[in-house]
Amino acid sequence: MEDIYLEYLIKRKKDGKQIAIISAITAGAVVLTGVLFVLVFAFALATAGTSFGSFVFSIGLVLIAMVWYGAYLLYNMQNVEFEYILTNSALDIDKVLAKKGRKSFVSFDFKEVIICAAENDSEHNSDYKNITIGKIYDAVGDKERGGIYFADYIEEGERVRVLFQPTSKMIEAAWKYNPRNIFIFN
Repeated sequence: MEDIYLEYLIKRKKDGKQIAIISAITAGAVVLTGVLFVLVFAFALATAGTSFGSFVFSIGLVLIAMVWYGAYLLYNMQNVEFEYILTNSALDIDKVLAKKGRKSFVSFDFKEVIICAAENDSEHNSDYKNITIGKIYDAVGDKERGGIYFADYIEEGERVRVLFQPTSKMIEAAWKYNPRNIFIFN
């Protein structure tokens, strides 16, 4: 059998929680900016005409710029992507934050999965819904797009589930390594 190497990058769609976090970040930055403006202008007016007053004003502007830069960094941390890398039978899923930081999210081998099927496959619904799961890794980009698969395997004595959105080419390649436990949904 020839070696297989497939990569797929999927961007996570922002949900209500992330939108609320972004709104809170923006509101916090606006409030801090207002407070800093009031403090800086009050102090600058009190010491008007001195070099210390202009120094305080400059420091205040730098602090305001730092607040907005911090808000920008926190906002970018809400941009999440998942990279699926299939190397032969091993799937590595990395989490990419703000298109900069990358960390390993989950890895498993398709040879060792108990079941891998589509989430909405009616034939395997009982395997999806009626099983006790120890850990769940959600690496789904956009739930509305569909094509969500689940893969269950045993890790340290407990059942682990990975939710992901592979390409059809990826799931067909994995099927070759474990045709009894991987079910391709059409």
